[in-house]
Order: sequence, then structure tokens, then C-alpha cells
Amino acid sequence: MKSKILKFSSIIVLSIILIVIWLFTSFQASPVYAATDSSTVLSELRADPNFDEADYPDNPQDYSLQVIQIGEDEDNELYIYTYQPAHDSIDLKGTKISISCGYSVNGSGLTPSLYDLELVSTSGVFDKYHVKGFTPSKDGDRYYNIVSIYREFNSVIDESDDEFPTTDIAYPVGQQWYAHDINDTKVYEMNTFNTLEVDTVYNGRVTLKNGFQIGDIFGLAGMCDAWFFCFDVEDYVISHIYDADLNYSIRHVIQQYFGTLAPWETPDDIAPDDEDLKYSHSNVRENLKLTLSDEDTMSFSGSGLGARTYSWNRILPAEEFIATVEDQGGEFSETDKLKIESSQYVFSFLETSRSEFFPPSNVGFTLEYEEVYDVGLLRLHFMDVNQKVYDLGVVNNLTTPDSEASATLDPVRDALEDFFDKFVKVIGIIVLIILLVVCLNFIGPISTIFSYLFKGLVFVVTLPFKLIKSLFKRK
Repeated sequence: MKSKILKFSSIIVLSIILIVIWLFTSFQASPVYAATDSSTVLSELRADPNFDEADYPDNPQDYSLQVIQIGEDEDNELYIYTYQPAHDSIDLKGTKISISCGYSVNGSGLTPSLYDLELVSTSGVFDKYHVKGFTPSKDGDRYYNIVSIYREFNSVIDESDDEFPTTDIAYPVGQQWYAHDINDTKVYEMNTFNTLEVDTVYNGRVTLKNGFQIGDIFGLAGMCDAWFFCFDVEDYVISHIYDADLNYSIRHVIQQYFGTLAPWETPDDIAPDDEDLKYSHSNVRENLKLTLSDEDTMSFSGSGLGARTYSWNRILPAEEFIATVEDQGGEFSETDKLKIESSQYVFSFLETSRSEFFPPSNVGFTLEYEEVYDVGLLRLHFMDVNQKVYDLGVVNNLTTPDSEASATLDPVRDALEDFFDKFVKVIGIIVLIILLVVCLNFIGPISTIFSYLFKGLVFVVTLPFKLIKSLFKRK
């Protein structure tokens, strides 16, 4: 009996020792060394002996979001620790982060991508975010180059254009974090690098239409939306862009209106809250990344009678972009043209399909198209006017393109305008001839003068032929 009691007591003591060891290990791995969802952001930060809470005061005038630490957990998930100075006056939540993996010298050769942030813990000015969809490398040495961090747009403190609204505000980070393991403990070191701040000037689309098709008779038309992105780099005068990385999100939209349109009304005249207006969304794709180079071309070949092929370089200076579109039959509104002209460069980055159905009865309509949003620049490789080449991660707010087309290229419209222009000229010539004949019949002297002028004109025109004929007769 005594031996059983001793044995039972030993098991209890051993269990207590194992629990204490487990708690101690978890505490050591929690803060700067390993992040876990169960512990709070402040307790994790305080576990770092170099962390001083006094270095991060509350500041109601500072609306920034600053990265102060990263952390990995045992499941290879990455976490970001941030300092939000204005938290007590206005709570600004982080939304996305731009990260490029791998070693980089002074921020060169980066390939950043956007990842969504999920808030998992908050304490005063400190927040902890999980980087969703990001899997840290399992290599012994891990390098995380954080270019920028984004927070949600706030209408109280941020300005935005209603025609192409800002969705996320970007802040520079420029931190390269080096993570490695020492004695089963995660250790982090950090260096900084330069980033490039870019301003989005305008974000829109050009609509490219097909030629005449049978469906046009019944109110059904298909076309292409060519999306473009206009930007300005305040600190550099760019002479050439080699390549660039952009981010965008996209979703399929069906827009239906069940009311009656007046003859002069268009879909843009319908109020967004009209009860007869319905939207459905599907096939959402977020944080897509694409690379443009100086050799890429945007091209669309229409179908149908009189269809045309439209094309231009994907990377163009702003004025050249406008001239190229106008030379192919496009016409920008004066407001949009001024916005584009105020930018340095324009990227034509994506083409999507669009269909419209307007019944001849003028009752309702159906629009089916792709809606592009959260467009932003991630990286820019360029040469300035001093022939110096840069390849930098970019800090750029995310914006949504204007819902209305900035210009429309329509071969059917152009053909009709050309036809009527020639038709009017022909009619004008006929009317002038009739008037001239009438005048000649009623005004004798003028008739005589015109008769002599006509004979003189005939003589001048036929004289060379008469001379040639006489030469042949002599031979």
C-alpha cells in the first residue's frame, strides 16, 4: 500500500514538473522570439529586453501605422507588430502589407506581393496582425523585406476623389528582417532600405468597341475595357521605365435595371439606391500581381463589320498615351484629359470583356462586366534624367478606377461620322452647282463671263493633248 502511495505521488510530482517546464518554454518563445495567438501583443513585446514602452507614446495627430517587430510561430505563420500613435483618438486598422522574401542588398531586386492582415491582438497603441496567405520559408536563414504597410481609408482624416476613390492608405516601412534559429529560439535582426513613394494621379479605362454585329439590332453589344493607371513620382524625373509590378483585385458583376429609361438617360443617371437597380457579384480574385515591361503592347482586335484593331505600348508617358488614343479615334473628356496630363506615366495594365443589353422597348437594361479595384504600384525599375538606374519597392495608396469610361473607341460610330461628313460635303457641292446654274440662266453678263472662263479652262486642259497629237501627225 505504501509503495502504491509513493508511486502515485511520484507521478503527480513528475506531472507538475512537466507542466512547469511547458509553461516556462511557452513564455520564453512567445514575444519577440515566437508569436502565438493566445498571448497578448503587449506581453509579447515586453518579453524583449530591448523593448521600452515609453518609446511609443500616444499622439492624436499622427495617423500613421508603423511596423516595430515581426514574429513567426511554430506553425510557420508570420505576424506583424505595429505601433499606431493615434489609437486613443481614432482607431486605424491595418489592411495589407507588401513583402518580398529573400536576401536583398539595400532594397534592390525585390519582388513584393500584397498580403491581407488580420488583427489578432490589440493593446493601446500596439497591434498584432497575422499575415494571411503568407508561408515563411523553412530554411535556416529567412529574409523578409517589408516595403510598405496599409491601413483602411478613413473619411474623417483622408482625402479621396469620388471618381476614383482611395481604398487603402500606404505607409513606408523599408525594413529587411533576418530570422534564424539559435538553441531552439527564434531570433530576429533588422536593417533598413530605401523605398519609392508614388502618387496615383488617375485610374480609369478606355472602352474599345466591336464593329457592326447582328446583335446590335436587338440592343446587345460586346466590347473591351482597357484599364490604365496614371502616376507621378515627385522625387524623380523619369526618362525611361524598364519594368514594374502592379497589384489589383477583380470581380465579375451583373448589373440589372428593371425600370424604364427615358430616351436621354444612361445607366450612369440611375441613382445607386434605386430599388429597380440590382447588382450581383461573383468570381472575386484579390491581390493579383502582374509585371509590365517596356516591350509589352496592349492590343484588341474587334469583330463584326468594319471592326478595327487597336494597340499601343503598355508603358507610355502621359502625353504620348493621350495622343495615341486620340489618333486611333478616342476622345477624352476635358476633365479626364487634364488629370492624365498631370501625371508622368501611364500603365495600360489589363483588358476585360464587357457586354450591354438595352432592349428596343427602352424598358430596363443588363450590364455584365469585370470590376477592377485596389489598384496599386508595388515596384518600379526606371532610369532618371541623369542616366541613373533604380529598382525600388514602391509605397502607393490603393485606388479604384473611375466607373465611367474616360474615352470610347467605336469603329461603327467613326464610320457613320465619316459617311455623314462626306455625304454633307457632296450635298453641299450639288447645291452650289444648282445655284450656279440658276444664276447663269438669269444673269446674262455673268453667264457670258462664266462661258468664256469655262472655254478658257477647257483650252488650258486640252492644250497639252493637242500639242502631242500634232507631233504624232508630223511623224
